[in-house]
Amino acid sequence: MILTLFILCVLAVLAALLLPHARSIFSVVSILSTAIFAAAGFVAVPIMLGIAPALQWGFWYLDPFASTFLLVISFLQWTATLASVPYLGYELHEREIALADVRRYFALLNAFVLSMMFSVSVNNLGLMWVALEATTLATTLLVAFYPRKGSLEAAWKYIVLCSTGISLGLIGLLLTYNAASGTGGSIDWTYLLSLAPTLSPGMMKLAFIFVLIGYGTKVGLVPMHAWLPDAHSRAPAPISALLSGVLLNAALFSIIRYKMLVDGALHASDWTNWLLLFFGVLSCIVPAAFILIQTDYKRLLAYSSIEHMGITTMLFGLGPVGTLAAIIHLVGHALIKSMLFFGAGNILLAFKSTKFERVGDVLRRMPYTGGFFLFGLLALLAVPPSPLFLSEVLLFSGLVGAHPYALTIVALALALIGAGFFMRIMPMLFSPAGESMRETREGFDVSHAAMALHAALVVAFGFALWSGGLSVISFIASSIH
Repeated sequence: MILTLFILCVLAVLAALLLPHARSIFSVVSILSTAIFAAAGFVAVPIMLGIAPALQWGFWYLDPFASTFLLVISFLQWTATLASVPYLGYELHEREIALADVRRYFALLNAFVLSMMFSVSVNNLGLMWVALEATTLATTLLVAFYPRKGSLEAAWKYIVLCSTGISLGLIGLLLTYNAASGTGGSIDWTYLLSLAPTLSPGMMKLAFIFVLIGYGTKVGLVPMHAWLPDAHSRAPAPISALLSGVLLNAALFSIIRYKMLVDGALHASDWTNWLLLFFGVLSCIVPAAFILIQTDYKRLLAYSSIEHMGITTMLFGLGPVGTLAAIIHLVGHALIKSMLFFGAGNILLAFKSTKFERVGDVLRRMPYTGGFFLFGLLALLAVPPSPLFLSEVLLFSGLVGAHPYALTIVALALALIGAGFFMRIMPMLFSPAGESMRETREGFDVSHAAMALHAALVVAFGFALWSGGLSVISFIASSIH
């Protein structure tokens, strides 16, 4: 089935390139996207629940942790594909794009999905690096999808910074290979993990620094984050949803794989935990300042992604309970932020602008989009039953005793971010200010169905955590330690 999963991704790329009409592309790609989600669920869910053992076959490896990422990626590619149909259909109808652009969009989207799924499913660290570099190449062209100056500048900044980061990650990989050269030289992750106590501690420390900075660039950790607000704001909205919802998580997944090796070599996790906490705190401080002065709602969501990746990184640095909370946070954030970007895309199509000053009264004019956007805002700010409420409570409880100064800084940053969101988003939703749009009744389309599905899963996930769902998350977290 795992081979079937990747064959389906390849077929989706070919379908986008070869089918003759936009309508046939929309139909076939949507069907294949649904099949990809079903195949990924068939593979991942039994491993996540402990019904099936970890899958290790050839150069594939899926444990509960990797299976969680695979399932999230497959779900978000499905909803992003569904949301892309009305989004591109509208732009095609308005002659803002042509059939060739539709082909390029879906071919690159599925190539992007293929590389992300490969990065979390492969056992070999070298192939993982190749997959992460492939995500950069595919998404650079998606960021530059619109032939505009701002999009091209964002794509250029993105490929330069992320390629620099991935090159640093390659140095970390080579240092890891050097540390393992006396043990047979294999760079399969499971092999290295079994021999981690025999690896050179000094070499593995140096390797982790390069990996954390290199792959941390793709995660969007401060100060390596400069590409993220531009890329997320310039890409088509469904692509922005995938960038925030799963690309950042896939890069963080790679860092955690290396962290486990370094912790094994050092026989302790204190050193790597300290580094994750440092970059996590820093990644909460900087977005707080920019969110307060932001004038663009897609850039606002992008800076929020930096903040939430900072929170997740901090949680991974707080031991077993923090790891449990990190998994909750990354799944919850992926569902919520992608839903918000779907809504941002609908608002952009209606108002032809991403500037707050040109958008207003969204809740009345676009009741479906506005309602889901308001729900997403509250969920992103950890209002119960949002799953982020529990993960942030666990964050504060983990910081309060061991890192009180970090707790104070993070609490202040999150308070400023919450104030910034209310100050910017609420007028957009409720104020009559803003440029006029056609006073037509918003119809419920596929993009709203995708948003509704995300909202339902956010609520279900939030309630499930208080009624037995924590045992599943604990089982997944146990595969990391």
